[in-house]
Amino acid sequence: MRIGFDLRPFLKQETGVGVYFKNLLFELARLDPSNEYFLFSASWKDRFPAAKVPPFEKSHFKDFRWPVRAVNFFWYKLGWPRLDSIFKTSLDITHSPTPIPLPTKGKTVVTVCDLFFMDFPGKADKEARKSFVKRTEASLQKADGIIAISEFTKKALQERFKLDGRKIKVTYLGLNSVYQEAAGCERIGAVRRRFALPEKFLLFVGATEPRKNLLNLLKALSIVHKKHKEMGLAIVGREGADHQRLLEKIRSSGLELRVKILGYLPEEDVRDLYHAATALVYPSLCEGFGLPLLEAMACGLPAAVSGVSALPEIGRDAALYFEPENPDDIAEKVAMIIKNDGLRQALKDKGKKRALDFSWKRTAAETLDFYRSLLEP
Repeated sequence: MRIGFDLRPFLKQETGVGVYFKNLLFELARLDPSNEYFLFSASWKDRFPAAKVPPFEKSHFKDFRWPVRAVNFFWYKLGWPRLDSIFKTSLDITHSPTPIPLPTKGKTVVTVCDLFFMDFPGKADKEARKSFVKRTEASLQKADGIIAISEFTKKALQERFKLDGRKIKVTYLGLNSVYQEAAGCERIGAVRRRFALPEKFLLFVGATEPRKNLLNLLKALSIVHKKHKEMGLAIVGREGADHQRLLEKIRSSGLELRVKILGYLPEEDVRDLYHAATALVYPSLCEGFGLPLLEAMACGLPAAVSGVSALPEIGRDAALYFEPENPDDIAEKVAMIIKNDGLRQALKDKGKKRALDFSWKRTAAETLDFYRSLLEP
């Protein structure tokens, strides 16, 4: 097979889709020495790092100095130029990390993480609203195969677009090996000192976007402080559209001394924070999977998370679930973890066991099998 990919989701800071696509391709490179891979990237100012290019035995890589917006305009609106033309060959299949297929003469696969941009357009990021909302239905009908990252997403696709379930393959995401490594007392103490964190703190990992529902998390923290004044909150992730509102809410709530916004951090730092924290709190309004929950479970960190979308599917009985738009419910579940030693230990044990069910090797193997199935006569 000749398979084409767009590497731009992990050109810079990797979140969500970028983490998924990078790990999928690196695992495919380990798994598949026989097929030929065609890797595309483009940016006006950023060059794709050599260390991030998946090391396929048979591959072709092109990195163009083209503006990202121009590429998206021509691909998403005009369906041109075909990836085949860019590489001057005929591709058997292309795989897009978005709901919009890559232009090609061959078969097309798209990955859909969730439909948040359609369900909550006012809270979705501008690029998703601009590029995907109007085109998703026609693109999904046209695509030869669709990968959904959870049963929740598959069900949402079938209900909204009346798609044939046989066209959709569910492949769960995997767990990066760094989160299976022990942190150790020295590293835990060091990360607390480095970021000036208290002995007890809650942890949120993700971009500061409206969908992550951080304003309700701050309201819940204020409720928790009525009985647990010592509890801090660390927020880790890139700046999103809700960042300024978040800062204003922290100031107006008098939480400046208790909330630390740490920004985007390397995986090793995030792992150490998982080991240092009291609990993960993840109040997202919609997740197609929820990698921070998986990472926290692997690190033995008890989690209180949103009880909607795919999170209960991923966490099962290894987490506590709350109504994300109810700060009192969020605070109640967090307080249960804080007060109950037996509950914390049970969640830790169940989480570590549940995390073993996920691997990038399985993700890659199932994806490769799906490619093959689409090319069968």
